[in-house]
Amino acid sequence: MIRLFGHTGDDGSISLQAIRERASKQLSRFATQAEEELAARQISMPPAISLVSCPGCSLTLENNHPQADDILTWLASDARISSLFKEVEVLFEIIRATESAGETFPESSCFHIGLTSAGPIAYFEDHICSPRSS
Repeated sequence: MIRLFGHTGDDGSISLQAIRERASKQLSRFATQAEEELAARQISMPPAISLVSCPGCSLTLENNHPQADDILTWLASDARISSLFKEVEVLFEIIRATESAGETFPESSCFHIGLTSAGPIAYFEDHICSPRSS
């Protein structure tokens, strides 16, 4: 735990701030890796690239992008990027669950990472998996 979040409290607890810092760091790490992979495949940004993962779906592209087919091929063949995405997702899930203790979220609420020229953004939003998303 210390390796992931720094020092724990006297009772072994981890502060929400430590989790937020780790989530931000992992989001930046994901974005850097994704941007390198996209550049190596000559996939341009802008326009922004919105990635989503939801129950029963693999990591996929949510928005329309002129190079969508190339992005989907990359996502389908790169287990490392999917793993990094999941690491970020889990951290943001912990934050959301902690901040909204007792609240139940609909199954359609999925985790997204937007890759933009201004930097990455992470958010939860309703998403219905389509055949393209599976």
